[in-house]
Amino acid sequence: MKRALAILLLVIAALAWWSTTRQTASPAPAEEACAPAPYPADFAQRLGRVAGLSLELDAPLTADIPWQNAGEHPPVGHIAAQKGGRVRLSNAGPFPAHFLRFGGCNAQFFHLNLQAATEIPLVAQHPLTQQITAGVAEAWAVVGNTIYFRLNPAARYNNGRPVRAGDYLLAALLQAEQRCTEYEALMQGASALRVHDAQHLSLTMRTKADPLAAARLLMPAEPAFYRDFNSRYRETYAQRIPPATGPYRVRGVERGRRIELQRIPQWWGETLPFCRHRFNADTLEYHFLTSEAQVWEFLLHGKLDALQTRNIAAWQERAEPTEGLIRTIYDAEYPLPPYGIALNTRTLPNVELRRGLLQAMDMDTGMQLIMRGEGQRLTTFHSGYGAHTPQNTPQYTYNPAAAREAFARAGYTTPGPDGILRRADGTRLSVSLLYTPHEKISTLLAPLIRSAADCGAEITPEPVPWQTSRRRLLERSHQLVFWAMPAPESPAPEQFFSPRAEPETSPFGLDAADMNAALAQYEQAPTAGNLALIDVLVYQHAIWLPGWKENRVYLIHQPHLHIPPSPWCYDALDAHLFWVADPA
Repeated sequence: MKRALAILLLVIAALAWWSTTRQTASPAPAEEACAPAPYPADFAQRLGRVAGLSLELDAPLTADIPWQNAGEHPPVGHIAAQKGGRVRLSNAGPFPAHFLRFGGCNAQFFHLNLQAATEIPLVAQHPLTQQITAGVAEAWAVVGNTIYFRLNPAARYNNGRPVRAGDYLLAALLQAEQRCTEYEALMQGASALRVHDAQHLSLTMRTKADPLAAARLLMPAEPAFYRDFNSRYRETYAQRIPPATGPYRVRGVERGRRIELQRIPQWWGETLPFCRHRFNADTLEYHFLTSEAQVWEFLLHGKLDALQTRNIAAWQERAEPTEGLIRTIYDAEYPLPPYGIALNTRTLPNVELRRGLLQAMDMDTGMQLIMRGEGQRLTTFHSGYGAHTPQNTPQYTYNPAAAREAFARAGYTTPGPDGILRRADGTRLSVSLLYTPHEKISTLLAPLIRSAADCGAEITPEPVPWQTSRRRLLERSHQLVFWAMPAPESPAPEQFFSPRAEPETSPFGLDAADMNAALAQYEQAPTAGNLALIDVLVYQHAIWLPGWKENRVYLIHQPHLHIPPSPWCYDALDAHLFWVADPA
């Protein structure tokens, strides 16, 4: 009897564990239109209590707004793409700790995958024409510093409810009440968000009016989903899947292992210019694996459909056995993260010292080690922007003689017993280099440190966790830091070089009159020539040692998966250009 009871208890415990490791998100069927949900009863009163940004409901709308629309744009993706089928992919990074759309800490890579598959912005940049094209907004207008948006009346969330202008105001209110970083960005970029009626809203920017920049600051919040919003928002909503406007919805979650997305039948945005021939698979499975080696094993055993990597070593070492799989190498031309070493002008104010350091670090040798001769060096800060990418930007190269001359101009003239240069007062030429531990970066830094020592400079590596590195950046207490941020869709030099820029995006700490003037000039006229001037000033102020390009992609996939060449600034997998051959 006791044994039977023990077995029963074990079964109950196993079932309980299984139920907690599986979660299914089941929004209302998107193909069934639902009535809009009411806004909170105290909506207007709460808007009035928000500080730092004017949030207005029922603002009057003038009749003479100069509306623009997308016009004709070529479709994105391959005309032969077929709808249907299941595609199994791996996710880089751990299982997401939460599904919060805003106010979530520790954003992980899957949040980017989820956003790309489930959300459509107000307006977007067409990857082929580089022109603004429609998203949730069917039309837009610029009047002074104010951008107006007119929503597509067909736009719906994946729970079937319509998207209304007030939803963007609700999202801003909730972000403000939670003191989210998203609201901080909105408050810094704009002075007023107004809703005119169910279809029209406007955002008044603090500087220039850019519809793309405005669209990046705004997101909608579906009122029915947030009806339980309270001071414990993060805990209450961490594992809830928010309704979104894109082509997929989350249909199954196996915690720690797998997340499944399902394409919405007859999705409202199917004919949007930047969405045609994309988002083809009926089902997407994202598998969370512990290492890239495990991803390779899953692929080779037929448990995954594609693997995309920038790990040259793994690609070369696993040339066999891959019979029956399709291997492709391509260079994707999209905005490139500025991988490299940033120099902080606040802790290293002497420009000659910075110039010497840039000429003392042998980046080319380091790249040879980590990229096995296949890497390409960045040649300018703003790279991957097509015709706007600056050309012929001057570069510092490894030059021991020039480095020592620059150090001498900075006052470091006398070698010590260890070969490190010193000032007349005995101060050694020693700087620290902050980085987050990673095998590739550690391999890269070794020759940089050796070459600097040969030039009379001591570079002390500081491997610290990401959280510590972030804190040091916020304090602006670092000297050198290995650094890269995701590149914006269109050049945004002010977020890197403006004295008002956030420390996480601007580790340079620069506040220079010539750079500030160049930024203002670019703001008024964002031309290729003005962007090139900014990149020349990056060189002249000696604040960045260019690293490598991350645009060479190594792709291996099952033969039933078709992956066409990527258009400019799109990645074939991340942009959902692929399709399954004969999915039925």
